[in-house]
Amino acid sequence: MNAGKKLIGRLGRFIIILLLMAATFSYAMFQGGFVSWFLFYTLIPFLLYSLILNFVPLRIEEVRREIHPAKLSRGDKASVTVCFKSKTWFPLAFLTVKEIGLDNGIAEKMIGGANIFFVGWRRNFSWSYEIPDLQRGVIDFSALQFTFADFFGWTVRHKLIPCKQKLIVYPRLMKLNYREIERRYDQGGSVAPFALLKDTSMVTSLRDYQAGDRFSWIHWKSFAKDETLRTKDFEVRHSQEVLLILDATVRKHFEEAVDFSASMLQTLAGKNEDVSFYIAGEEQFFYPHVKRTQLEKVMRQLAMVKANDNKNIESLLLKEGKMLDSFILLFTGKLTDSLNHFFKYHARKTKGIICFVAGTDEALLRQMESGYCNVKVVPVAKTMFRDVFTEVSRP
Repeated sequence: MNAGKKLIGRLGRFIIILLLMAATFSYAMFQGGFVSWFLFYTLIPFLLYSLILNFVPLRIEEVRREIHPAKLSRGDKASVTVCFKSKTWFPLAFLTVKEIGLDNGIAEKMIGGANIFFVGWRRNFSWSYEIPDLQRGVIDFSALQFTFADFFGWTVRHKLIPCKQKLIVYPRLMKLNYREIERRYDQGGSVAPFALLKDTSMVTSLRDYQAGDRFSWIHWKSFAKDETLRTKDFEVRHSQEVLLILDATVRKHFEEAVDFSASMLQTLAGKNEDVSFYIAGEEQFFYPHVKRTQLEKVMRQLAMVKANDNKNIESLLLKEGKMLDSFILLFTGKLTDSLNHFFKYHARKTKGIICFVAGTDEALLRQMESGYCNVKVVPVAKTMFRDVFTEVSRP
């Protein structure tokens, strides 16, 4: 249908050009005089140009699209440069280029989304535009539309050139101030849901005192000798693996939950911790023992994951019962009824749970006051992402 409309429109423009030529010639013949013939000879070059443009083969080649920077995260700005060559033998007047097939939200945000060139005999062209405030996901570039027109718009031709390209926008990664959560064997207490444990019954060496070291760890014998504060360094023991779970059953604050879970995963994998990752949503993805070399694969999945409010987080977690025999770091945007039910009746099956909730409100704080057995709820605002480990370590 669209092709038929375009053909009819092009044929109509062609007929109008012929009628204009016939009308100006007839006017000059019957009217005579300098003015009428001047008008005819003035218009005839433009009319002939428009007439020829209908039949000239248009050749646009070596089309490529360059996107900078190569790796983009949510909230970043992408700079796109389109380069191409015109190999049409006929001198062209005006050429307009624009992207076709982009999502409406992307197209509306584009800065410099279309450009017009005066071509003539020029061969090489480049066109740049920007897409600000990118959202996490995949942007599919499909084609470029080249529009050719004469001086007065009497003849307009379009040429669509496929130029497929995918742009992956990753979650926004933040550098977290990493701080190991320790369990002290000599003082008891609940199991700390983290990978590194220090056995304070086995001193391996001494080091200089640092702010924040516990008073009971100071080595007083060495202090008595040279009056220099030193701290005992204990044997580090590895415990069970840490399981990171992203709750993809809640749309509220989901983008923040994705950013935070991705940042946490990158931090732990970068420290060579024994960490696994599970996405609980409409589609479930499990990545056991994630290493640095596997981060790219997991980040690609996080770039495409979407939340679905119709799923039940409790049933998804219970379905993967074997995975729950671990220390769990769970990331969600809301403490739903199903999640509360899971904490109340099934948290004892785990080695401990820390639930990070993106955003804070009074209802969440009241729920935190009631407390859960073997569960710690930590509300996480955007401003405290970097220091979240400090919040976790607080009693």
